[in-house]
Amino acid sequence: MEIIWPKASEDESAKSSRQELIGRMAIGVAHEIRNPLTVIKGYLQLQEKKSTYCTGDSLCIIYQEIHRIETVITSILSLAQNKAIKRIPENLNHILEHLYPAIKQAAARNGIVTELMLPEHLPLLALDAAEIGELVLQLAYNGIEAMQPAGRLTIGAVQTAGTVTLYVKDEGNGIPPEQRERIFEPFYTTKSGNTGLGLAISLSIVERHQGKIEIVSGVGAGSVFKVMFPVLEQ
Repeated sequence: MEIIWPKASEDESAKSSRQELIGRMAIGVAHEIRNPLTVIKGYLQLQEKKSTYCTGDSLCIIYQEIHRIETVITSILSLAQNKAIKRIPENLNHILEHLYPAIKQAAARNGIVTELMLPEHLPLLALDAAEIGELVLQLAYNGIEAMQPAGRLTIGAVQTAGTVTLYVKDEGNGIPPEQRERIFEPFYTTKSGNTGLGLAISLSIVERHQGKIEIVSGVGAGSVFKVMFPVLEQ
């Protein structure tokens, strides 16, 4: 098994400047797409009752494609915006317990078995619950997509000295060597119909929480995504 870390830049200052520029451009482009898309969707809804052409399957396809574009735009904005988050003392167990039913249901639709492994007591962490919820869902859905039916997805948390580690383990095929350097890149994906933004968004959430993320993976041996959060000082 090999541990995979997000690739560090040789020049953090230059990287920060490029990311700021790219972020501003991405936000601008996303809004330029969203505005006319909103108009299109509005007129489509107005014409829906009048039209004899846009009905049934054709109308369903149009709405599905609009929803797909909206999902991509939302993901781009989430990734590009250097938004302030409100971190307050939270119990990670409570967040995971709240999300688990939805994850279990999504996994069951794909024939995947799920398991939640939580310790009895965890120290409080400085978290934005909504952002951590998004992180957990992104990692869980990534694991579900990596497996065939009858695979097992395990979500859990453990405490070590000064940190709490959230982990999501799948029984997929693992990450091939040629993909290991790129999995956190925006829009990089090997899955049909996938935007390739899930892991990039996950990394940005972890960084906003001053955490660290690593992947332990081997071809044919599945993958474990580990996110380490610092414990609040007592």
